[in-house]
Amino acid sequence: DAMEKLVRTLLLSGFGTAICGNSLPASQGEHLISHYGDMLPDPGRPFTFHGEQIGVTTLTMARLQGRMLEGPPPVVSADRSTEADSNARFGPTLGPSCWSDFSQKRLTADKATRVNQRIADKWPAIRAAISAISLHAGKLSLVLKAAKAPRTPADLGWPRASYQVAVRHAREIRNRYTFLDLAADAGVLDGMIPEIT
Repeated sequence: DAMEKLVRTLLLSGFGTAICGNSLPASQGEHLISHYGDMLPDPGRPFTFHGEQIGVTTLTMARLQGRMLEGPPPVVSADRSTEADSNARFGPTLGPSCWSDFSQKRLTADKATRVNQRIADKWPAIRAAISAISLHAGKLSLVLKAAKAPRTPADLGWPRASYQVAVRHAREIRNRYTFLDLAADAGVLDGMIPEIT
């Protein structure tokens, strides 16, 4: 029964990826955090499997998403990041590539106005649609615990401070708007990081 559910989920994920032409249906903020950690690893951090990292990062994203959905409609502002910030963070090789992707989704003042209007008009429907298909972080944690899988950055040997930097800046590596972006653009990500990690 478990294998049947796993194969069904993987097939549906594969169909979604094929239809969209990219991994968007199967890869959101949790993957960005994991990839950021792989791109800029802590010296001495032990090797861990991608799936183990995704378990931990999924819990972080579930906590973030839960906090955002429980709260009032977010109000976003224009992003103030610069290409120089990207190059300083990711270096001369990765920086331009990350900026090329990230700059496509950055909110300008006009985009922020449009997003805020959409959120104001549709937040209850957005919240209901996401909540209907989401699993609470507590349930996800129990599933990982039952599987004896890592649940915290410490379980991965990933120093908490370094993990928190990854959560803060992972959104900057791809053109994929996730709850990391929504929280950052609403000015609440930094304040939530200590609670969600």
